[in-house]
Formats: sequence, C-alpha cells, structure tokens
Amino acid sequence: MVRDDREELIRSGVPVSAGIGIGRAYLVGRDTGKAPRHHIEPDEVDAECARLHRAIGTSDKQLEKIKQQLAEESESETDFHIVTAHQLMLHDEHLVDATIEYIKSELINAEWALRKAVDDIRGVFEAIEDEYFRERASDVDHVADRVLANLLGRDDTDFDPPPDAIVVAYDLSPADAARLHRAAVAGLVTDAGGKTSHTAIIARAHEIPAVVGLEDVTEAIESDDLIIVDGGSGVVIVNPAASTVAEYRDQQRRQAVRGAVLLGNVALPAQTTDGVEIELYANIDGPDEIPSALSHGARGIGLTRSEYLFMTEDALPDEEAHYAMARAVLEQMAGRPATLRTFDLGADKLAAFLEDARLDEPNPALGLRSVRLCLHDLGLPLFRQQLRGLLRASAHGPLRLMFPMISGVGELRATRAVLDEVRAELRAEQVPFDEGVKVGIMIEMPSAAVVADQLARECDFFSIGTNDLIQYTMAVDRVNEYVSYLYEPLHPALLRLISGVARAARDAGIPCAVCGEMAGDPVVAPVLAGLGVHELSMSAVAIPEVKAALRASTMSDLQALVARIDRLPTAVEIRTEVITYLDALGVARGSGR
Repeated sequence: MVRDDREELIRSGVPVSAGIGIGRAYLVGRDTGKAPRHHIEPDEVDAECARLHRAIGTSDKQLEKIKQQLAEESESETDFHIVTAHQLMLHDEHLVDATIEYIKSELINAEWALRKAVDDIRGVFEAIEDEYFRERASDVDHVADRVLANLLGRDDTDFDPPPDAIVVAYDLSPADAARLHRAAVAGLVTDAGGKTSHTAIIARAHEIPAVVGLEDVTEAIESDDLIIVDGGSGVVIVNPAASTVAEYRDQQRRQAVRGAVLLGNVALPAQTTDGVEIELYANIDGPDEIPSALSHGARGIGLTRSEYLFMTEDALPDEEAHYAMARAVLEQMAGRPATLRTFDLGADKLAAFLEDARLDEPNPALGLRSVRLCLHDLGLPLFRQQLRGLLRASAHGPLRLMFPMISGVGELRATRAVLDEVRAELRAEQVPFDEGVKVGIMIEMPSAAVVADQLARECDFFSIGTNDLIQYTMAVDRVNEYVSYLYEPLHPALLRLISGVARAARDAGIPCAVCGEMAGDPVVAPVLAGLGVHELSMSAVAIPEVKAALRASTMSDLQALVARIDRLPTAVEIRTEVITYLDALGVARGSGR
C-alpha cells in the first residue's frame, strides 16, 4: 500500500542532466536487493508473514532439488554441503524471526524487512577478525537473494521500470543505464556518482532528468513514492505537496517553451558574431542515436563509443558486428564526418570477457583498460577484429578512427603498428577500404598533454577527453560523491593543459576537438573556443544551448576573456568571471550542467 501522508522531503545532490521529472519511485538500489519497500497497515502483518514463509518454503524446495542433482552428478561433496548450509540458514532464527519482528514492529513489507535483517547479520560477520568467517556474509546474501526472488515472483536480476517511473538506485551499471531511455523513465536518482559518471552521461544523452551523489537517498525513499527530480538544480523532492507539484509542472512547461525556441535555431551555424564558426558534433553510443543528433543540429559525430557493443550484446562482437555498426553510422551521416573510437573498456565498463578474466587489480582506474587492454594478449584479438570491421566500413563514408587513452608516442606507435598490420591483411585479401582514413587520438592523460607537440607529428587529429583528463590531473575519482567538489572543469591547471594541446595541434596543422562533458556545458564551451578549440563534441541535447552561447559573442571577446581568466588563481574566480561575461551578453543558462 502506498502512503502519501508522509511529510515532504527535500534533498540536494549533483545535477547532471537538466529537466524536471515527476513520477513514482522504482527502487533498484544496491543496498535494497532490488526489492520494493513500503509500509503496511496493522491488519496486513499476518499476510506479509505468510508471504515470507511461502517464499522460504519455495526456496527450500529449490535448494533440495539442487542438492539431489549434486548428489547424483557431482563427485565433490563440497557443493552439496554448501547447499545444505544454505538450507539451514533459510530457517535460522536470526534471519526468519528477525525478519518477522521487523514486519511487526516497523509495519514494513516482507522484502524490506528481510533486507534489514540481512544487513544486521552481515554487520556481525564483518566485525569478525577471521577472514573465513567474514566471507560467510556472502552466503547470507545468496540465501536472502533467493528468498527475495521468490517473494517477488521473478528473477531478482530483472530491470524493468515502468514508463514515467523515477528510477532510484545506489548506482547503475553502464549497461543498465543504457536501457533507461528504452524504458521511457521520467527521471533518475542515485546515491553515488558524479557529473561524468556513465549513468550521468547516458542520462544527458537521452534527456532524462537526473540527480546523483545523494549519498543515502535510497534509504529515504519507498517504492511508489511520488518524486520530483530537478536535474538542473540538483533538487529531489519526495512526497511533494500538491502545491509543489503544481509549481514544478509549471516549470516543466516553461522549459519546454525555451527548448522549442532553441531548437528553432537548429539550422543556423555555431558562428560567433565576427564570423568564426565552431563545429558542433555529437557523442553517440550507436547508430540509433543519429536521428536525434541531426535533429539537434549536429554537423558530424565526434565520438562513437564502440564499447557498448561489448556491453549490450550476449556474445562478444565479431568483425561483422563492428562493420555493420560503423557502416550504419556512416550511411546515416551521408557524407558528414564520423569519428569512431576503438573500444574503451576497463573496470568501470566491464564486458563479458573481462568479467570471466577475473582481473584482480588494486587500482583499476590506473590499470589494464582502454588501449592498454587492446594491446594486451587478453584484448588484442578483439582489437584486431574491430580494426578490420572499422576499416572495411570506411569504404562507405568519411570515417575517422580514434584511439583512446594514449599516454605518449611509444604507445601511439604500438597501436598504429597493429593498425598497419590489419591494413596489410585487407590489402592482401583485396578487401576494399579507405586508404586515407584519418587516425587520431584522445588526449586524456597529463602525460599526453605535456608531449602533445610530439604526438601531433604522428597523428591526424586530437580530441581532448576532458572527463578523464580532469580525473587524472586533479587525482579525483570522477564518480566519488565525497570528492566531487574537486572535479572542476575550470581549474586553472586544466585550462592551461587544454591551451597547450590546442596550441600544439595548431602548430602542427591538425584539428583539435574536445569530446568530454566540458564541451556540452554552455558556461565552459565559450572558454574552450577562446582557447582555440574549434570543434566541440557533446551529448546531442546540449548542442542548441551551446550554440546560443557561442552565437552571442565575438571570437575576439572570447580570447580577451581567456586572457583575463588566465591570471586568476582559482576555479571559483574563473567561473565567476565567465558567468559575469555571459550575463552581460544576456546568455540564458538553463541546463544546470
């Protein structure tokens, strides 16, 4: 039963995707076991307890069947005894009696009560010094997950939010986040994350209002609570009053009008008033996003995240899958430029083959990921297949090939050596491809930025990946809500790195783009243009607003702005100076990014 009589609760987090979403909560948080949570009435207690006992009984029968199969088929007794232990846990008083007590004393549903009881038991195990006994907490989790699945009458890994729901989660994997837009959800709220977490990026790409970094919001929200998500200000309102809902409905209407005005300029170039044009491109995950990119005014594709082929399919993508994806992108772009990045996988974006490898890395963010993985024995065969598919697709349009996470000239040469081998193979097989494919790199490590002049002599273009460049420059985890305040795109050190990269590209006569989230921020994009970056690639939905900011100024004024902020020592002072400049031009900033 949904209770709407609780007081209105207002929480603030990190705004990552503009817009206002209003809907009912769908909880899938890590700490909730993906179980519904709601209060019940006193006369519903017996029914909830009966549900619990039925689920325990069903779980016991399932385990008994598994145990019998093991006894018949397995020579090892270990698994048999583990299952027996799980059956004993099903009926342990610390689990069953504690769950019933929570149902009765707190008037909550069986799923929520079970989770609370399991959390108590886990706390006891984790306090034990002996490592073996500490690890037994996972056995309790396995047992509880089975009971929860039977309480829910479905697989506990289901992720199927109804349309117009507000998804509430501790965090989401990139694969789950990528499915949000298909579910037509109204908003997204998470405990963890920052402005450039993959959940945030996908939310922006699909115009899903989102607030992250709320720390423990999953503990304050019950299933089916009415929620307002203001992705521009970072405000989340739980159980809003009727007057609050009316106020935000009005804001929704005003935002829709403003969005329509911006889209009215979709055919106009992103040209400063003194005639300097900035190319605005879109970042995409696959060809299905191209219609949206073009409708928002993208002149090309500056980044295609090919790794999503590895994360959304049951089988690993082969050469044909890469070819088909790239060809679909090029054919839809109909002669406009399209940049395809080779797969950028690692600890934060796991594919099946990485999960199976069970890499034990003490610091995955600095470990085997991205191009390092491509050059490693584990990823090299897949990398070669991808290069074959992408090169074959280049016969269908102007494809630009981009390698991520290049640390210096040595790594670039090693990567190009693999590309040259694949080219030679295709020539020998008389397979057509564009011999003039442009090959570029992402600048996303300080090491690459410092030697940008040397790298510029050995590639055809740069694209600055500011998401990781900020992370590595500032030594800050970009999805850690506790240090998110340090993740500042207008930090003087970062601006100087970008300026140096743009200068190196200009001196070498090659293009330089920014494809990180900085490019889609209407406050930051004018600064990038003033620094000499004349190609910006972003979530398609950000293009109209960035274009409006650029069209309101002259390039000479932007260069003067950059000269002024170069003398300022802090990001706060720089941001204040930039906002003052934009306010004087009357540039509206409604994104909240």
